[in-house]
Amino acid sequence: MSVEVGKYGRIVLPKRLRQKYGVQEGVRLIITEYMGRICLVPVETHKKPTEALYGSVDLAKPIDEPKQLAREYIRKKLVEDFQ
Repeated sequence: MSVEVGKYGRIVLPKRLRQKYGVQEGVRLIITEYMGRICLVPVETHKKPTEALYGSVDLAKPIDEPKQLAREYIRKKLVEDFQ
């Protein structure tokens, strides 16, 4: 299976792979390099984003930047899931 890189660096993922991995219009992908290869990883989305953050915050102390803390937690989880 192969694809051709088009104008502006665009590629079209084969239908079989889009269906297998649930990649449809609007789905975000992480692009990374791994062992000399380009990898595309679908980002898991949640209907209720607050559920994805459950357990990520220690409420024992006040939080100055809650959005930054949440983003760091999500990044950490994505890296853990990828490995």
